[in-house]
Amino acid sequence: MAWQREKYQETLEGLSGFFEERLEQDPQGTLQQVEGELKALYIRLDQDWTGRGPVGDTVQTATIAALERVRARCLTRIVSR
Repeated sequence: MAWQREKYQETLEGLSGFFEERLEQDPQGTLQQVEGELKALYIRLDQDWTGRGPVGDTVQTATIAALERVRARCLTRIVSR
């Protein structure tokens, strides 16, 4: 389904871009924020009793992927300092 790929990519790129400047300025603070968000998202991922539907599932999966990408970049910046 093309709309799912487009929505996934839009969410992935949007969140990655959102954190880009903060990641450069404060990788440790960004890491803490992202890890907190990921913890909550992973808990909600398995608790779909309200029925997110295909759009909600696509956005949540893309959000997790984007935050994992940001997390990896934070760790790389912290280690390289």
